[in-house]
Amino acid sequence: MMSMVKGSIKISLKWRPEQLKVVGPDAALVVEAGEDLVLPCSIQPNISAVDMTVEWFRPDLNEIDRLVHLYEDHEDRNEKQSKSYRGRTRLFKEELHKGNTSLKLSAVQPSDKGTYKCFVQDKSTSWYDDVTLSVEVSGESLHFQ
Repeated sequence: MMSMVKGSIKISLKWRPEQLKVVGPDAALVVEAGEDLVLPCSIQPNISAVDMTVEWFRPDLNEIDRLVHLYEDHEDRNEKQSKSYRGRTRLFKEELHKGNTSLKLSAVQPSDKGTYKCFVQDKSTSWYDDVTLSVEVSGESLHFQ
């Protein structure tokens, strides 16, 4: 009689920081004012960003208004977030373990037009990278009656 022992093998892959890259879209994103928009950003190859810092900001704005969204120490830290983005941004936290650091921007406003930077940092390895995205807002002149 033959018996089999079930076991598990744990495989741990380590990426060297120079192998990682933050990627986003090649072209500008165009959205209608009032619509929601996903700003695509991810780590390649796909590794977890759960333990990393993910910062979305607008380099084209002044220091006070530039923070769009900050995820750090496993939670959103938006105390210093620009007032114009409060309540309109969220990461897909269920996707962070796949390296997806995309940001959803709700109810896009004409003032959202501009340059966005997705900055990802792994403090344990001192690795960081970023990608710059451009957003165009169409239907900028909204008329209310």
